Amino acid sequence: MTISFIGMSGAGKSMRSLSLEKEGFIRYSCDDLIEKELAPELKRLGYRGTRDVSRWMGQPYDRRYKKNSQKYLEMEARSLAYILSKIKKTKRGNVVVDTTGSVVYLPQRLQNALKKQTTVIYLKTPAAIVEKMIERYMSDPKPVIWGTIYKPLPGEKRNATLKRCYPKLLSYRKKLYEKLSDDKKAHDPLRHA
Repeated sequence: MTISFIGMSGAGKSMRSLSLEKEGFIRYSCDDLIEKELAPELKRLGYRGTRDVSRWMGQPYDRRYKKNSQKYLEMEARSLAYILSKIKKTKRGNVVVDTTGSVVYLPQRLQNALKKQTTVIYLKTPAAIVEKMIERYMSDPKPVIWGTIYKPLPGEKRNATLKRCYPKLLSYRKKLYEKLSDDKKAHDPLRHA
């Protein structure tokens, strides 16, 4: 069995993939590979870890955000290509891929390859936890590709814009995740593993 989890940051991709790793799955994490590639640059800034990848990238209102978010997507594309090449060489055993929330922004050829080589499982964000996700993002931001969703209103404070636009980002991405998903439904694969 070769599966990949997709969904927003905080949807449970890492938790589920780590659980499956404990059950004997070979686990590949895009976040881990990106962090490893970024390590020298993070170290120079006195940063390390996923939280600091977010600090490095910045928020959509930061001057560095456009350049760093593009660099992040390039590293993510390389990381996923590397994982997919490793999967091709895997002859036996179960494999789980822990993607990032921005996998749906990668080139279509990589998304098609992910779909061809794995069963893509979309972990839906239940409406009941959207507020909690927003609060978690505000207090402990993860790297997020906003695309064109972040649009401040005249006179609006930055954090107010983030809070207002985050549900719009979830709604926009939901369509992209559903399109990439194999089963078009959100479910918990641990119930079926």
